Amino acid sequence: MRRKMLSEVDKRIIGGFATAFLLLVVTMFFSYRNMSQFRSITFEVSHTHEVLFQIEEIYSNLLEIESSRRGFLIYGNKSFEDTYKQRSKDIAIHLDSLEKLVADNARQLQSLDTLGQLIAQKIALGTVESAGIQQLPAPPNRNSLTGKQLTDAIRRISEGMKSNERDLLGKRVGLANAANRQFYQLYVAFGLIILVIIVIALYIFRGRMKERQLAENVLRQRSEEIKDLYDNAPCGYHSLDERGDFIEINNTLLSWLGYSKEEVLHKKNFSDFLKEEEREVFRSNFQLFKAGGRADAVEFELVRSDGTSFPAILNATAVVDENSKFVKDRASTFDITARKQAEDKAHFLNAELEAFSYSVSHDLRAPLRSIDSYTKIIAEEYNDKLDDEGKRLISIVMRNAARMSRLIDDLLDFSRLGRKELIKSTFNMKLLVQSVLEEMEVRNDDPKVFLKNEIELDAWGDKKTIKQVWYNLISNAIKYSSKLHRAELAFGCYSELHRQVYFIKDTGVGFDMAYYDKLFAVFQRLHSPKEYDGTGVGLALSHRIVTRHGGEIWAESIPDKGSTFYFSLPTKNMKDDI
Repeated sequence: MRRKMLSEVDKRIIGGFATAFLLLVVTMFFSYRNMSQFRSITFEVSHTHEVLFQIEEIYSNLLEIESSRRGFLIYGNKSFEDTYKQRSKDIAIHLDSLEKLVADNARQLQSLDTLGQLIAQKIALGTVESAGIQQLPAPPNRNSLTGKQLTDAIRRISEGMKSNERDLLGKRVGLANAANRQFYQLYVAFGLIILVIIVIALYIFRGRMKERQLAENVLRQRSEEIKDLYDNAPCGYHSLDERGDFIEINNTLLSWLGYSKEEVLHKKNFSDFLKEEEREVFRSNFQLFKAGGRADAVEFELVRSDGTSFPAILNATAVVDENSKFVKDRASTFDITARKQAEDKAHFLNAELEAFSYSVSHDLRAPLRSIDSYTKIIAEEYNDKLDDEGKRLISIVMRNAARMSRLIDDLLDFSRLGRKELIKSTFNMKLLVQSVLEEMEVRNDDPKVFLKNEIELDAWGDKKTIKQVWYNLISNAIKYSSKLHRAELAFGCYSELHRQVYFIKDTGVGFDMAYYDKLFAVFQRLHSPKEYDGTGVGLALSHRIVTRHGGEIWAESIPDKGSTFYFSLPTKNMKDDI
């Protein structure tokens, strides 16, 4: 009896599933058919909207052509011609698109043909200039009359075409709404079938539970793999709460510090692993970090359990809740002992390089002084025995000896800069520029120079080296403006995210931006020494100073119209303080 009952249940389940499947197939067939119809009608509606759009665009561009023609006739400004040409091209494109759209509508095609002819006449009537040859427009009265007649004709044909399309649109929208209602009715039927399938799915719930159990096992395995990757990564990972206490830490960082996880989590503050002089710096800047949400390349000296220490660099981002309240940080730490050792070695090599530079400088200067001295003796004592060519050659030797001396000085400055420590502070950039101008004896009352200093933002950096940047930029601006009747120098600034930009603008000879890549390279010059004196080191030196500050330097120029040189300096931030 029981076996017979089970057999009846099985038959009902199979029969019910087969019936549901059959209904599903039928519903899907009708759904597919209605969706196809709906897509077709929707495409036709979209097609109608596209036709209306193209007609509107043609008429809009035609009005802009008329406006450009009037602007040209009134003001004679050639920029109106560019607008006229561009809108003429746009109209041609829209006419072509419209022809493709109404290709299956003979009535619209006929109207479009007439419209195209009228527009061609309208455009020809409004031509202001072409291919560099001036074409004079017809007398204003006759043109205005003809233009108005053409415009009215074009408007009538456009409105007629739009009216035809709107009639089609109304019919197609009606069909679309009907297809939509039919689709939703079918969708309800489809939902009922889904309910049947859900009921059937309950019978296989136990099988699904087994699959879920298998998935959970796989997920657990993946989670353990991720945890292993976190704990044993080649760098340290940790998270701090709002007080700076450890709430997460990986095995790598623990091994570096010499502690167990039980000794650190919820028991130790990050400042506990810092030297005394760094603890207060961390506490104050941790508050800034929670507000700013990010810390990059912050260096600390971390203290191990045995009292020894090692240098580390830290990067962190803040995690906040939906109310933007700090929850924890995610931080990565790297042991930079090897890097510090390499830096110490580099400092040693730099010291040796500096000694070598001074030695080379001395060895170069000695024969150079001899050349200069003996050349001056010849020029003074044998002046009456030298002809004009001899005197010219002597002057060339003296000029090149002086240039060589300046070049040695510039090279020494360039080599020292890479080793010199930057002493940063906040200073008044406007006053710094003014002091450079005074030292160079460039004044507002000089009839050959016009100065305009509108710098208002203070700067954060090494004042002495930034002063050298301004000296180089101002010297260049004056030098390359020296052939003008009156040079104009303008100084300004503006603020951007995390940086401030300063600039100097001149009205000098300028340069071709095609050679921009050579501008900040050592010994690269964009003008001949015969035209403008120089060694080709000043801009390279400025580039090195600015980049050492973490900023950028760039320029914009137009030949014979002047140049503008910009440089940026980062604003004071947490990284600088630490």
